[in-house]
Amino acid sequence: ESLPKQQRPPPGVNKGYVRLAVTDGKTLKFRICAKFPCNQPLENYATGRFCADHRDWADTCGKPNWLPANVRRNEQNEPMEVNCSHRFRARTSYCHQTIQWSCGIPISWGICYESESPTQVFELLEFTWPDENTRPGFIAYDNACKMLAHIAKHPEKRNWLHTTRFIVDAWHYINHRETDVLCRTWCNPHPTNGSQPDLVITAVGRDGVKHLSRAFNTETAEQFNSWMDGYEAQMRQMAKQTFAFYCHCTLLLYKEEVEERITKDEKWM
Repeated sequence: ESLPKQQRPPPGVNKGYVRLAVTDGKTLKFRICAKFPCNQPLENYATGRFCADHRDWADTCGKPNWLPANVRRNEQNEPMEVNCSHRFRARTSYCHQTIQWSCGIPISWGICYESESPTQVFELLEFTWPDENTRPGFIAYDNACKMLAHIAKHPEKRNWLHTTRFIVDAWHYINHRETDVLCRTWCNPHPTNGSQPDLVITAVGRDGVKHLSRAFNTETAEQFNSWMDGYEAQMRQMAKQTFAFYCHCTLLLYKEEVEERITKDEKWM
């Protein structure tokens, strides 16, 4: 199998540190204005549905395109399909997107309001690493193949391909199709043919036998999402500003736990 090989550094240039970041989304939501596509916080979180700019919409019907059943028919007296969207309650954000180093230390977070689309995730990556010289060598993401295709389609974003390689995290990779050539060729997190020596290393087990091992933990985002389960119930009821502050606090607590574990185990991967 012919796979792209990792390039060596130019002659006379020492090989630097290899860094891998992991990103993923978790369905931590908070309520926002019911008027699509407004993402502003509610004016009244107790009983309100709209933000301050759209408070007048509270006096209108919650189902703007609703029609009685007896008139929901066309000229041929056939049932008509109508838009069933409503504004009887506030909308919610879609997910809480985070980025961590492979050791587990959090880096940044953001909110995806409508979906965990490649566009919104890329905006978070661009916000986190605006300088090309600070970007990690690898980014693990469950939809890395879609992200790679998205970047390749937009010339203004292709500078990321010069600095970073996008790989699928090990757990999700087993569910990606074998027929997906782009994913199998460019997003394999553990190629065994020696094409990515920074991702797969030779380790010695307790029995003294050498074996191939992953150099990085690509599941730190999943581990953080599991840790956040204990805070999910109360965060769903928070205002947008409180949610943001609480996210910072929980990330700080998680960072301290990870640092304590790393210091105790003296292990950074």
